[in-house]
Amino acid sequence: MGAAGPSDEYSPPLLARLLHALPHINVTLHRVNDTFAPNSPIYLESLGILGSIPGAWLILTLTVLLIYLLTRCCDRKQRPPKSITALKITLMILSVLCCGAIGVGLFGNDDLHNAMLQSIQAGNQLAALVNTVKNQSSILEEAMGSRARAPLARLADALDAPVANQTALGTLLRALSALRNNASAAVSAADNLRRPLAALHLDDFMKRLWVWEAARWAGGMAGWCCGGAVCVALLAAAARRSRRALLLLCVCALGALVACWGASAALAAGAVAAADACQDPARALALHAPHRLPVDMVHYYLSCKVSRENALTAELRNAQRAVVAVRQALAVLSRGAPQLFNDPNLQPALGALGAGTGEAERALVSLSGALECRTARAYFVAAARAACDGGLQALSLQLLAAIIAGFLFTAIVLVDSHAWIYINPKRSVSGEEQAPFLSTGSAGSRTLPRPAPFPNGKPPSYSAAVQLMDLAERDRERDRDRDRERPRSRMSGSATLGRGAGGAPALGALGGSHTLGRAHNGKYATLSKQCKTLESNDFY
Repeated sequence: MGAAGPSDEYSPPLLARLLHALPHINVTLHRVNDTFAPNSPIYLESLGILGSIPGAWLILTLTVLLIYLLTRCCDRKQRPPKSITALKITLMILSVLCCGAIGVGLFGNDDLHNAMLQSIQAGNQLAALVNTVKNQSSILEEAMGSRARAPLARLADALDAPVANQTALGTLLRALSALRNNASAAVSAADNLRRPLAALHLDDFMKRLWVWEAARWAGGMAGWCCGGAVCVALLAAAARRSRRALLLLCVCALGALVACWGASAALAAGAVAAADACQDPARALALHAPHRLPVDMVHYYLSCKVSRENALTAELRNAQRAVVAVRQALAVLSRGAPQLFNDPNLQPALGALGAGTGEAERALVSLSGALECRTARAYFVAAARAACDGGLQALSLQLLAAIIAGFLFTAIVLVDSHAWIYINPKRSVSGEEQAPFLSTGSAGSRTLPRPAPFPNGKPPSYSAAVQLMDLAERDRERDRDRDRERPRSRMSGSATLGRGAGGAPALGALGGSHTLGRAHNGKYATLSKQCKTLESNDFY
């Protein structure tokens, strides 16, 4: 067995080396060993510190948002329409950028899924090699063991018959003994080949890994799609200027912000751990994979560095030597036994042993190909390249998308909350209207203000309106009585003075009375209209 060929060489990709170069520190800010060691608390602590950086930024972001909302939520100052339009346009731009970041995350999630499927496919080929070794070892053990036991017994019985040529009989007996011993040696070697791999169920592990990857892909797609839905909804709400929708989506954007930074923490720790493992994936699997195999055996087949002979290879050679010896002994028996003995059971026994030996030889050929380290190395390198090259790039792409989306969601929450506060400013409520109810052109005329709005914005009841109408009617009757009691000469004089230039006081009094009457008439007419409205409302 030679070393791995050029096509089987593996070198860590550039991205893996860059991520591996990140400082691994503990809580005391001292550098620790950056070799992949998931069972080491110190190594896990260094990964946790790297992953806590996005978590610390999330805490800082939430604190800033809380301070901003506490300082701006009570602000009632109205904003000009141009500022609201600027907020709307900014929110739309941020939503579009956020949709782009979410799209990058979706692409990275799908790319990671494809890389993992390639690795799982290569792992299935390795599992097929393991199953081949198990199956062929069982065939070898059965051919040289249980199936050869009965023919050997019949052959021994046939050789027990008395013959004259004791020299030839001794040769046959020695050949029979060698056949038995070597068949037992082949059975022992087959058992030694099969026993270490009996607890290794690589095909079942690959099926579980496929299920885990499918669940991870579905969860990743769902998470990124939820973030994209929030961005699209924010874009629609900004276009409609819906205050209630902006409030709801602000809360959703806050949740997406927390999810993005939490995912960034997990992706950062996972990317660095994957980069550390990709520096020497054969050693990482040999030391930390749950295989229950000798470490040197796993490292031998994954790295294919022939530093010493592998245990399985040694057992394979023992089985090959034993089967070759069985074939030689069977040839001696097949030539000499029929010449000395006429037992009818002799030929069937020799034929059964020959068929079993041929089946054992074919099993050894399959075992030789399956136990060749270059075959396993080729499959392993394909899996490592898919995971450490394409998979690590996709994982880093998702990390970058999550960080960008976190920053964008932070800006969206700020702009959204600001727009929610000012997009519909509070209307000012005044006790009375400032404009007069009636206006005249003369400077000396008195005007009455319009009646104040009804309390709570509601008109009086119907009975109260009727009472007001009665009072108005009584006031009009008193005014008419006063007009009848006044002397006609005074009215004429007042009228003459009103036409002359020197009757300003009388003209002012007369004008004031007429103005007041008009005001009262307008007021009562307004009340009459309100009563009619109440009657119609009560009717319906």
